[in-house]
Amino acid sequence: MSTEIHQRPSVLRPDDLPAKDRGSGARTVPLVTNARGATAFLNGITSFEPGAAIGHHVHNVAESVVVVQGDAVVDIDGVRTPLRVFDTTFVPANIPHHFENASDSAPMKIFWTYASVEATRTLVDSREHSRIDAEHQGSAAESGTVAYEVARITVRPGKEAEFEAAVAAAATLFQQTRGARTLVLDRAYENPLEYRLVVGWESVDDHLSGFRDSPRFQEWRRLIAGSIAGLPEVTHFRNVLTAF
Repeated sequence: MSTEIHQRPSVLRPDDLPAKDRGSGARTVPLVTNARGATAFLNGITSFEPGAAIGHHVHNVAESVVVVQGDAVVDIDGVRTPLRVFDTTFVPANIPHHFENASDSAPMKIFWTYASVEATRTLVDSREHSRIDAEHQGSAAESGTVAYEVARITVRPGKEAEFEAAVAAAATLFQQTRGARTLVLDRAYENPLEYRLVVGWESVDDHLSGFRDSPRFQEWRRLIAGSIAGLPEVTHFRNVLTAF
């Protein structure tokens, strides 16, 4: 059985990557994106020419920004604060904010991170709205929307630890399959015998044809067979809203 990992590590060099002109003297280079394998966050660098600023806007998820060059001003919901190198901001979802270069003669750069690959930006004045990934990839279709396999699994009494260990052991089986992006196991509070396994795939077909038709699927079922009460109930979902 192949041990190839399809979600590969990367070294990203900003000078080698395409930049998007944000207008008004700001340019953005996306680094870790959905299209490059991100499943939980996005990040990148925005450069500001002397005196440049970007429009007041909100995001649907939390954002953290680190000033990595020059002097900046951040406006968070009308409160303006000067920033220097390595000063860091945290702005929760749906709070209006923007950054400015505080200098009229020197450049400024920020390193930004969004708390979800489903991050969006809405400009306060124009109400223009877009996905962050779509801004940088050119279209929403290229942003790599994930198909989520959601499996409801009930385990036998006394077999909870055995089941959790089996899922941990099986994680690499999923990761070695083309199209697999992320795996999360949750346990119910109300019924501790009920679990929810969520696997992110690049497409439903990657799960149904790619994984289920492979020897890895048989090994997955073998690992959990002794601890589950009946077959998992599986449904596929796609994200339609991330509100915060």
